[in-house]
Amino acid sequence: MPVDLMMVLMLMGIGVVVGVSAGFIGIGGGVIMVPVLLELFRAQGMVPDAVVHVAMGTSLTVGVLSVSSSTWKHHRQGNVVWRIIPLLAVASMAGSWFASQIAVNIPGVWLQKGLALILLFAAIRFLTEKKVDLGPERHLRWWTWILMGFGTGMFAGLSGLAGGLVLIPALAYIAHTATTKLAGTSSGTVVFAALAGSIGYMMQMPPSDLGNGFVGFVNLPVAASLAITSVPGAQLGAWLNKKAGAARYKKIFGVFLILVVIRLLTSN
Repeated sequence: MPVDLMMVLMLMGIGVVVGVSAGFIGIGGGVIMVPVLLELFRAQGMVPDAVVHVAMGTSLTVGVLSVSSSTWKHHRQGNVVWRIIPLLAVASMAGSWFASQIAVNIPGVWLQKGLALILLFAAIRFLTEKKVDLGPERHLRWWTWILMGFGTGMFAGLSGLAGGLVLIPALAYIAHTATTKLAGTSSGTVVFAALAGSIGYMMQMPPSDLGNGFVGFVNLPVAASLAITSVPGAQLGAWLNKKAGAARYKKIFGVFLILVVIRLLTSN
């Protein structure tokens, strides 16, 4: 698939939005990238059976870089709970890798509708919950973190959204993690899920020759064009997260989830 100058400039513009959302919300930006990449690859005449999976694989690859950037910024602001990340990270990598192996055999439309229902429930909770924090942070058993991380990784590998959309509600409502630390802790975890998922998609064999610039289901020129601006954008997003405050963050995240649900339910 040829990537000309105009396309690079367009992708760089999208990368800014991707990076800011990654840093502010604590996700990989795939919720923005995947729909855009779906339309882009379809317009380029890509093989229909490969479109959804190339969009997800490319999205996860960009997410590795943008989320790494936002994690570093959140860490410097003291908003990452590092002690729980090792278990979450290892489990999320396993879940993401497993999902990337089975996702190519699941119809894309099934993935979209199923994910939409999960996110709708989380959105309602975030928008209707009156408390900023639900109480003291819970010290959960190790296997609970394993299950949470594996579920996050599965979501990342099946959706291309880097898992934060599921992990953030889980941290808030299961672990009672402070709202101010949700985005940073999510970022510190999903970067590993995104990495495992990205590698998994790179190692898959596409159904046909997709052309130059591809490694498995990942389009490297497109990923690079997005990453150029998403990495610094993530730094800005993390800074804005701290300025917004906990209560405002919860409402913004809830609205963001609703928009994602609408997009997933209405797209083909």
